[in-house]
Amino acid sequence: MADTDMITTMITRRNAGLVVAVVAGTMLVAGCSGKDDAADRWNSPAPTTSREQLVLTAAEFPSGTTKMDMPQDKLQSAVGDISAIQQNATFTPAECGSTQQDLGAATKELLGQSSIVAATGKSSTMFVEFVSGRTGNLQRITDGNRRCGEVQMTSTVNGQPVTATEHVESRSLPQELKGANAIAYRSSSTATAGAGGPMTTAAYMGYAEVRGMTVAVRVAALQDSLDQAAFEQFFVAAVQKVVNAT
Repeated sequence: MADTDMITTMITRRNAGLVVAVVAGTMLVAGCSGKDDAADRWNSPAPTTSREQLVLTAAEFPSGTTKMDMPQDKLQSAVGDISAIQQNATFTPAECGSTQQDLGAATKELLGQSSIVAATGKSSTMFVEFVSGRTGNLQRITDGNRRCGEVQMTSTVNGQPVTATEHVESRSLPQELKGANAIAYRSSSTATAGAGGPMTTAAYMGYAEVRGMTVAVRVAALQDSLDQAAFEQFFVAAVQKVVNAT
């Protein structure tokens, strides 16, 4: 049920907003659940550390990355762009349209309660993390992903016809996150806009509910391959920072 990368590609064609588009799309899709009996560390009381200090610092991001500014107004604007595209798009299967629109509304609400950081790495790979002061409904997202794991979307962006197809595959959680209420997936998408050639996007995404908060990371790039190990290390580092916070 994933049209995030499709929309990311479309917005990237229209302007240079890949960073904002990837962040805004972070919360729109997710994969398959991997929950066991949760250990106390996952469910301990919320930390007293401020939310802004719970996201990774530039030094804690993967080596070789450069931190990006991420103003809230630009994020909200990108979410609005995505919602507008969804409202006017045609989805196959058709029932996946309402699923994406519901997630778009939830995204806008969640962004207002999140601290978000992003960085660029080699080959224009984007690393994004957010920490929200609330938990979401991961099962609802998982169910939607199961119903809409492969989606085709047609729409018009900046006056150009766009056709995009995306496929999502669940991924096992890193060993360090076993027992957490967490989900992970890999997505790949191809989009064609107007007379231009196809563009391919690949991404890994992970969510974890920790201490009454939601931690999410996304690693994405305009290419067909990504380093899964780098994604897992990033995911684990983000979650463990919240787990270990005072």
